[in-house]
Amino acid sequence: MDTRDILNLLHTELGLSNDAQLRAVDSGDINAVFHLVDGAQEYAVKWLGDDQFSGVDRFHQFVLQQQLTVKGIAPNAVWLNDDETLWVENWVGSDASIQYDISPKDLAEVLWHIHELPITGRPLDLIGRWEHYLKILSLPEGNALLEEVTALRVRVVASEQNQDDIVLCHNDLQAGHVLKINPPMVIDWEYAAMGNRYFDIASCAMINEFDDMQNMALCEAYADKSGIAINTVIEETKRHCEIVKLTNELWFAALESTGG
Repeated sequence: MDTRDILNLLHTELGLSNDAQLRAVDSGDINAVFHLVDGAQEYAVKWLGDDQFSGVDRFHQFVLQQQLTVKGIAPNAVWLNDDETLWVENWVGSDASIQYDISPKDLAEVLWHIHELPITGRPLDLIGRWEHYLKILSLPEGNALLEEVTALRVRVVASEQNQDDIVLCHNDLQAGHVLKINPPMVIDWEYAAMGNRYFDIASCAMINEFDDMQNMALCEAYADKSGIAINTVIEETKRHCEIVKLTNELWFAALESTGG
């Protein structure tokens, strides 16, 4: 769907004027993002129609983001079309104070803030997500990815049954997803779910391509903020790095197999 088609559709749904303008601002591996401006009204518009593999329940994520908006940590989700291919939320610009590179310490504090939110979403269910990707891939017996899934399955089940560490997680906390730090304002919640805090920390480290020193800074800052022993944070994050790595490999393999 091109910008003209999207704008024509939103004219009716959002009551736009004839002066409304839509321009592309970002494009990820599967989604395209546009900036919609109509006078004083500004929206972020996401085209999700090219996602043929992720299995994300967009309606559930839409409702979850509305709850996050009430807590002041996410832009308000305004509209989702019936076939869940077009998502509209309020546009929030980046805070001028974070135009510099966001540090591991900053990200640790944002993670802790998210993990403390009194919001309950659906469980991440990593095994279910892995099986969804494997169904798409139809891998032959003996495939390396299949063997890794088998090897890590027990560890994943144990991780998701540890109620002391099950919290609301973002699961995709790139530095670019943090628009403001104090208080936090975060975007791109499509993979948010109830999961193990250390999976979220390890995901953050991997997505931001942290080196060993940055990983340590992330863990130290999280331990300091949470009051959890630093050795526990380091060891548990390290244990979850393998799980994050495999999840990422399955995600990209499924994307490629569907022509992404």
